Amino acid sequence: MDAVTLGAVLNEDVLFLEVLEGDAVQSRHRLERFPVTVGRGYTNDVILDDPKVSTKHLRIERTESGGFLVRDVGSRNGTFRLEPWAPLAELMLTPGARVAVGDTVLRFRGQNHAVETTWVSEAPVVPRRRFFEQPPLFMAALVSALVASALSEYLTSYDKTDWGELVYAVLLPATLSLFWAGAWSIASRIARRQFYFRAHGAIGSLTLLGFVCTPGILTVLGFSLSLGGSIQWLSLLGYSVLLTWCLFWHLRYVTRWDSRRLGAGVGVVVLGFGTLVQAQELLGNEGFSTALDFPRTLLPSSLRLVPASTLEEFFQETADIQEQVDTLAKEE
Repeated sequence: MDAVTLGAVLNEDVLFLEVLEGDAVQSRHRLERFPVTVGRGYTNDVILDDPKVSTKHLRIERTESGGFLVRDVGSRNGTFRLEPWAPLAELMLTPGARVAVGDTVLRFRGQNHAVETTWVSEAPVVPRRRFFEQPPLFMAALVSALVASALSEYLTSYDKTDWGELVYAVLLPATLSLFWAGAWSIASRIARRQFYFRAHGAIGSLTLLGFVCTPGILTVLGFSLSLGGSIQWLSLLGYSVLLTWCLFWHLRYVTRWDSRRLGAGVGVVVLGFGTLVQAQELLGNEGFSTALDFPRTLLPSSLRLVPASTLEEFFQETADIQEQVDTLAKEE
């Protein structure tokens, strides 16, 4: 595209300089009077907060033919074209052209550049604090998770009460919850300019509470409905749903994706991960074990909603196994 055509595309007198952060635009500058200087010094028209950018780095000029020219003014670290990557002394701009200065990427747009369709806001008409940002929720969820962890450790231990293990069962989840919330908060600070520590802490604590309570709930459910081997698949489904819920809400505070797109992405990731884990278990060789696989939790018979198999039904189900064993013995 020649300079005259470029000037027409860029509306002749106006040029927009975008400072990129990844694929997102960090800031935009409307340039109307030329030449324009770009650098780290305060005498520039566009100031870049990048220690690798020189005090005076770039100069954007208007040519006689109506185009725009970017010229490096003797910067220390140079100016580079992105596609293809190459150092440059000057560059005639085309719409969407990008150049790198230091660790900063600059992109040039015209006033007539088309923007994406406006997203439909999911926010209520009157702004209000989100559920996970309520002040008492984080502490209530964290305390509930720690109490549940200590109670689970106490009820599943058949030895004399070990207070050290009980304290460890409280300190370990508390530490993990704080580190988990802190890591997501840093991601939110980078992507959204806010930490959202309280929200991430509430989400992480509720997820921890779910993971602690899920085994007990599944045990009671499996006993009540006599699910037997089906409890393994129900357990996988329960943990997958819990993990999907956790990642979905964490990412809502990190990304700007709409809920449908985000939910679909998280669902695909968790489904793929669960499939890989289950496939490895199904395809792997089953190791020999001397341990008997039976429930170690005694529950009252009043909780059983579906009758369990009788002794006669059990021996009837093992008849096929006996026939297979006899067949293998004859073959040998």
